Amino acid sequence: MSLPDPKTIAKAPAGTMPEHLSAALAEAFSIGCWTCDLASGEIDLHSAVLDARNVPRKLYTVREDITPSMKQLRGWLETCAEGDTTTASFTLRDDPVAVRVFCTGRDGNTVTGLVQDCTANALNEESDQRFRMALMGAAHGIAMVGLDGGWLQMNESLCRMLQYAPEELRKLTFQDITFPDDLESDLDLLHECIDGKRDGYQMEKRYIRKDGEIIWAHLAVAVLRAENGEPLYFISQIQDISAQKQAESELVAARDAAKHASEAKSSFLASMSHEIRTPMTGVMGMLDMLQESGVSGDQLELIRTARSSAEMLLSIINDVLDMAKLEAGRVEIAKTDFHAETLLRHVCDMMAARAEAKGLNFSAVLPMSTRHWLKGDPDRISQILFNLIGNAVKFTDTGEVSLAAETRSTDDGLDLILHVSDTGHGIPADKIDLIFKEFEQANDEDARRKDGTGLGLAIVSRLVDAMGGTIDVKSQPGRGSVFSVRLPLVAGHAPAEAAPVPPPVPDEPEGPAAEPSSPLTVLVVEDNPVNRKVIGSVLSIAGIEPVYAFDGAEALEAVKERTFDIVFMDVMMPVMDGLTATREMRQRGYKGPILGLTANAMAHHREACFEAGMDDHIAKPFRPADILTALKKHSENQAAN
Repeated sequence: MSLPDPKTIAKAPAGTMPEHLSAALAEAFSIGCWTCDLASGEIDLHSAVLDARNVPRKLYTVREDITPSMKQLRGWLETCAEGDTTTASFTLRDDPVAVRVFCTGRDGNTVTGLVQDCTANALNEESDQRFRMALMGAAHGIAMVGLDGGWLQMNESLCRMLQYAPEELRKLTFQDITFPDDLESDLDLLHECIDGKRDGYQMEKRYIRKDGEIIWAHLAVAVLRAENGEPLYFISQIQDISAQKQAESELVAARDAAKHASEAKSSFLASMSHEIRTPMTGVMGMLDMLQESGVSGDQLELIRTARSSAEMLLSIINDVLDMAKLEAGRVEIAKTDFHAETLLRHVCDMMAARAEAKGLNFSAVLPMSTRHWLKGDPDRISQILFNLIGNAVKFTDTGEVSLAAETRSTDDGLDLILHVSDTGHGIPADKIDLIFKEFEQANDEDARRKDGTGLGLAIVSRLVDAMGGTIDVKSQPGRGSVFSVRLPLVAGHAPAEAAPVPPPVPDEPEGPAAEPSSPLTVLVVEDNPVNRKVIGSVLSIAGIEPVYAFDGAEALEAVKERTFDIVFMDVMMPVMDGLTATREMRQRGYKGPILGLTANAMAHHREACFEAGMDDHIAKPFRPADILTALKKHSENQAAN
């Protein structure tokens, strides 16, 4: 609203402006009346300027309410008295004030006139100017966008980002340069703002630059509304995130590449495990058969040495493959029921022989608390113990090695506590962390004199960590070491048919009971000729002459032609693998036991055997006792059924 022409306002003697006219002017136009005595400097002001600030009408320039000097004030009033309009800015009661001053008359030293408060306009203009400066200087794109999507105003950053000149953008809508796949979601959010369902939104979307290049942007939109709530326009802030998206894309590609590499490595390890274990089955099996062939003296000693070397080679192979699987995160921790004391005694029986062969005493303390059924991974727990006790035997020349075990109740289940102690060389304090690293040993001289890969303790550490447990070492050089392991487990359940403390399976079959009461018909499905010969030789001990098939397809034909009591089925074979053949045999109605033979010893490989319909799993390389024990177990089960 503009100020009325002063000439149209009736002049009145100083101080005689009608009160109702003064009030009407103040309300309609923020106009007040004033008189000033130039001699005394006294001002009588009736104005919204004062009313809004609670300032008394009688003011003196020497007071602190008005900051300009008398000289400045006289200058304004004299300019006004000469008929000109002047704009003055000053501080009134610490508030900035801007006014336009008009003179309506002068009588000697008394000047009368009108004053209009234009503070709000001045502040609005200043605010608008600051907004425009902020808009134009912003590093990110900022724009005013109409309700129809048209570009109204935009800053230079947005123009540079989209490679359009301002006048070019004003001829377009944001819909024109939005990547088609992102337009629908953007419009849906925009319409929700127009309908009053939201006041703004944020999203990531793509824009099409003038040169046709696609860029990614983070868009933040706010709707500005009139006092009645009707939307007026949108303020959009647009940040170019193309570099961030490119980095994310590269990270995803790198992650996928790493995943594929890990899968390839896992596949390679599975293949390598199979390819190495399969010939080792032949080597160790033939040595076992040769040892049982009646040789004696030096020849028997040579065979035993070869068998021991083969076992050492297999141990090294297993360590390397296990470490590779641990590094790839491919080791699976099983959750199966096992009897703690039985597992511990089985490990002790095997390791005691190794300690005694070196002239060491071996002892085990297994209290009543170990006579629990637990749920966990018995194979991995055995592996931890074999490595810890084996390491203790290796680095102890005189004295003893011992195992102490117990279970402790916790809020979450049961902890299995294992302590392996020795009277060996001991470990310097600064070397303790080193022993858990791959291919590292505390003493380089020992590493040269002792056999092994230096992976045992690294594997133990990784396995304990995978089970959520802890491992601690206390050692004194020259006096020995104690390795303490805590494994958090839960209570398990004994099988319904199991005795409270089942006896461990013997390494060798005992007496005639190992042989079935009458010959069985057995099918051996194995593509490797050496392994076929090993299995055949073992079965001949039980008086069995097996039928052979070279792959799964031949096995199906053999089962179709005759009935077999038991089938030994290799898993990895050409033409048709053992899992496929097993599923097909089950579908065709074969009810007898199918025993899987596989060099893949990972948990999911065993599970795959059972899911396919196999009744048991025998890992390569196997001992004659493994074959005969499985044969006895399943033939007895079959007879009982």
